[in-house]
Amino acid sequence: MSPTPERARSVHTADGGVVLDVHHGRMFSLNAAGSLIFQLLEQGVSEDRIVEEVARQFSIPSDRAKSDFVDFRKSLEGLALLPYSESSPQR
Repeated sequence: MSPTPERARSVHTADGGVVLDVHHGRMFSLNAAGSLIFQLLEQGVSEDRIVEEVARQFSIPSDRAKSDFVDFRKSLEGLALLPYSESSPQR
């Protein structure tokens, strides 16, 4: 499995991260939650496990973590920066 599309590069710190769209020369800053989600997507972690981890790490209700995850994933899809395909193995 290729962890990210060829057009994307990412770097992450404890405070957040940055995703570079190599194809268009655009950079996107991620807050700590976005960075965590992006990293877990790169690893092929399932949606349910990502939501659980976000809720746990940021002490927020699961329904809010789910909503935030869905919104963030849609943004990544719209920018063609989603780091896995639907056919990627899920953990």
